[in-house]
Amino acid sequence: MGGVTGKALRVHFIHGLEGSPQGSKARVLARHFTAHTPAMDTKDFEACVALHAEQVRRFAPDVVVGSSFGGAVAVALLQREQWSGPTLLLAQAALRQGLRARLPIGVPVWLVHATGDDVVPVADSRKLAKSGTPGLVRLVEVDDDHALHGLVASGRLVQLVEELAEAAAQPVDPHSHPGRFARFVAPFFEEPTLWPVLVVLAAHAVLIGAVLLAFAIRSHNPFAMAALALLAVATGDVLLRRVRARSLGRVGWSVVTLWITSAIGALLAARWHIF
Repeated sequence: MGGVTGKALRVHFIHGLEGSPQGSKARVLARHFTAHTPAMDTKDFEACVALHAEQVRRFAPDVVVGSSFGGAVAVALLQREQWSGPTLLLAQAALRQGLRARLPIGVPVWLVHATGDDVVPVADSRKLAKSGTPGLVRLVEVDDDHALHGLVASGRLVQLVEELAEAAAQPVDPHSHPGRFARFVAPFFEEPTLWPVLVVLAAHAVLIGAVLLAFAIRSHNPFAMAALALLAVATGDVLLRRVRARSLGRVGWSVVTLWITSAIGALLAARWHIF
């Protein structure tokens, strides 16, 4: 089933640091779509996020487009769950505003960035594009400047908005979305300041896993065996979803590592009668 196109397509545009509702991107979008470009004072990032959260709620767009500073505002809306629909980020500056390199799971987000951008490096968008849901996140690198004048002049900006809306309207394979474990745990693993906590949690998980495995190996206790079976089924579900996404990711590799280290610990414990 096709998506909404042309003037029927509602586009909310978030302009850049020195942009305005009268800028070239805003005017092009207004010419081809039912576009809404609120004016904002870019000196206050949090005020801009609050403004657009309210405007998005009222306007109910089909697609949100954010340019540079506006791309950072759009990423903030996504991360704070104030917007969860199709999003087009143009030379986004989210990392420059101190936001995490993380896109939400299950949201179609396309990024466009010029390889020759001398204001915001394309590496920022490459890093951001590694998050989110594989297949829903797409990075388009172009030979252009930071303002993406060529993209606008060629009409490619309009095409990308229409293509994103069309793609977002297509039926989604339910297997392409991670399960609850990956959806809630993946962002936790992607937050670098939590690594000390993760190390402690991993150590506890390995210890508990080793104790459980060793106990089951030595005593064949039915409750221990049942607990191991449940853990194996849950692990299999997580890994199957990651394989279907064609990437184990941090969650998948972390689960595999925990199983391997727990098994080694259990075998050593059973061999030396530690437990």
